[in-house]
Amino acid sequence: MTEIYGPIYGLRGITHGWGRVLTVMGPAGASALLTRIEADGDVGVTAAEGRLTRYVERRKGGLDRLIAANGIILLSKADWDAKKAELGPDILR
Repeated sequence: MTEIYGPIYGLRGITHGWGRVLTVMGPAGASALLTRIEADGDVGVTAAEGRLTRYVERRKGGLDRLIAANGIILLSKADWDAKKAELGPDILR
């Protein structure tokens, strides 16, 4: 699948209520990744046109399973910012 969508990059974070969240981006764009990465009962999804997709953990280990199942490459904040600048605005399409 990676050859169609390119690599998928992720940045871990937390919500205001201390929930675990994962934001994803890739060269195929947000709408393509939304169709590629399926959320389940362990993970919810927040998506909107022109924004990067976020997955919110509902059950412990949900994000870890999502990352492993989709080959998501986790980045540090500094690496995320650099990759985001490199990929440019196409990540939002």
